Amino acid sequence: MPEPSIKTPHSENQFADYRNFWWNKGFIDLMAKRIKLSKHTSLLDVGCGQCHWSKILTPYLGKPAYVVGVDKDPTWAKGSAELKRFFKDQAAWFELYQGDAMNLPFEDASFDIVTCQTVLIHVGNPTKAVEEMKRVLKPGGTILCVEPNNRIQSLLRTSESENTSIDEMVDHVKYALIVEQGKKRLGFGDNSLGDLLPGMLSKQGFEKIDVRLSDKAIVMVPPYDTQEQMATAKHWKKGNAGDAMNNSDLFYFEAFGDKYLSFYGEYHQKYEGHSERIFEALKNNDFHSAGGALMYLVSGKKPIH
Repeated sequence: MPEPSIKTPHSENQFADYRNFWWNKGFIDLMAKRIKLSKHTSLLDVGCGQCHWSKILTPYLGKPAYVVGVDKDPTWAKGSAELKRFFKDQAAWFELYQGDAMNLPFEDASFDIVTCQTVLIHVGNPTKAVEEMKRVLKPGGTILCVEPNNRIQSLLRTSESENTSIDEMVDHVKYALIVEQGKKRLGFGDNSLGDLLPGMLSKQGFEKIDVRLSDKAIVMVPPYDTQEQMATAKHWKKGNAGDAMNNSDLFYFEAFGDKYLSFYGEYHQKYEGHSERIFEALKNNDFHSAGGALMYLVSGKKPIH
């Protein structure tokens, strides 16, 4: 069963410029030292999209570097002249391939580091994807997976929700959980897989498993005039991730049959205009939020023997 069309585009389409502000450089500097990126010269970016993640990591690699991106979407697998120029300027040999995370088109033991960013949450069989990442990783090489717990977003407070009643908060959490579990039930991934990643790597035999949390928070306070704040507001207004009032969510409710359909209708009737009130508050400089998230960076080593 295909997902609704609004869900099918790669997250590059969904997040656009907002994706450029997911990381603090100081944190990446520290992370690169911890996993000794300078000792790695070959990198595979699984589910690369427009290579935002590999572009962040490449400057820290040993030189000359060899960077490969793979994505199932043929649009991203084509690349662009701008992308090629970036990696050339970084003294990195760069290639793109079309392929599936669960069946990577590479030989065993091909890369020093294999990595992905918010990819496993969209994979129907993340265990198989991790197995494939391990297969193409050299013995002693590093796996680095960046995945979130997204369910926590329904509990974060903003100026618009600070006086929300317990009953309303429970409704929002219930709605988010049904969408998350419906997506998982249909085989389209687990939006909060990040919590389970360390255990997944352990079961696959990875050693020296290390877990860190990103320190990034995009604070929304008036006058919302920084580049990242403007990109965030634009992202919200597109009505994609972060907008619980998306009617395509009905697809995930239907994964449970009739069990939650009445709640779906009641929820939308009860909280109609919820998003519009946030946009109005932004327009009037009345909205504020600390902008927290829960993003895990989980790394491990492939055993030498």
